Amino acid sequence: MNIGIDARLLNTSIRGTHRYLSNVIKYIPQFDNENKYFIFHYADTIQKNEFYSYITIRKSRLPRQLFEHYWLNFILPNLLSKYKIDLFFTPYVFVPFVKNKWKNVIAIHDALTKTCKEYYTWHYRKYMDLLVPQSVKRSDAIITVSESARQDIIKHYDVLPDKIHPLYLWTAENYKPINVTESEKKELFNKYKLPEKFILFVGVLEERKNITGILKISDILYSKGTDIKIVLVGREGFGFSKVAEKIRRSSNQIIHLKSVDEKDLVSIYNLATIFLFPTIYEGFGLPPLEAMKCGLPVVASYSSSLPEVVGDGGLLGDPNDYELFANSIVKLLGDEKFYSLMKIKALEQAKNFTAANHITKLIQIFNSLK
Repeated sequence: MNIGIDARLLNTSIRGTHRYLSNVIKYIPQFDNENKYFIFHYADTIQKNEFYSYITIRKSRLPRQLFEHYWLNFILPNLLSKYKIDLFFTPYVFVPFVKNKWKNVIAIHDALTKTCKEYYTWHYRKYMDLLVPQSVKRSDAIITVSESARQDIIKHYDVLPDKIHPLYLWTAENYKPINVTESEKKELFNKYKLPEKFILFVGVLEERKNITGILKISDILYSKGTDIKIVLVGREGFGFSKVAEKIRRSSNQIIHLKSVDEKDLVSIYNLATIFLFPTIYEGFGLPPLEAMKCGLPVVASYSSSLPEVVGDGGLLGDPNDYELFANSIVKLLGDEKFYSLMKIKALEQAKNFTAANHITKLIQIFNSLK
């Protein structure tokens, strides 16, 4: 079977989608020696593997978003026919309006514009409301990343349950406990102005991530006499302007790093004391898994998919119960035996999420559509 993969998003700054696509492309060759794969990509994509046949997308003078839709609906169908593609897989929902002989498999990571409308502009919600249902109808199978997301997609997009498959995500192998040498530690502390001891958050700094809650938790900790800074790693997102001034004024409690090198991020996970993730909604929640893979105790909300991901590997609570989060942090900081136990539990829970689980099931879904 000839399988085409939409890899345009290898060039995107959307961390979660980029990482998912990159990992799928990386691991498929290890688990499939029967099907032939074609990668549709832009010329400046760095990732290359002889296992794949690459089909380069020519650049256009059209605005990027306009060209993306033009390419998808007018150029891609001809390419799919030309290369006799039997199945087209996209990690970002959208498929061509025209439906020919090929099968469509799409990935929908969440139903955020339905479940968390208040965090998106009216125009973006209408854009998604127009296009997502059409892609859902034209798809032969849908991949999502948690049972929680699956239920939301079934509810909001009227999907038959048998059509949608929850396949958990995983992290790259470099997310693991490592020994950061004193010289490396000194270099990182100087580069990012990190304190010796800190609580870590990784993710887009947007309203859905409950950044306001993190600031309140920090204030509660400060009022309890717990002197530990919170390091926020992530770009500014929707609603950041509401907390920007508070973050600026709380420099004695909060450090904001807009971007961190991938290699450095693994080291920062290993240097952190606790990982804090009181987010409102997650289709999966990759940062807590990255933290657990590094043996970092996790304090997170029990909303949406996070109980599936964190499980017994962390301490869960209501995303609006800031006192509970602060108390959990205080307990971890003050009880060495409990802290060590949570490190062990984090590592054990993280073992449930592997590339083999995801990729083998993904290939099975592809093959079921022959």
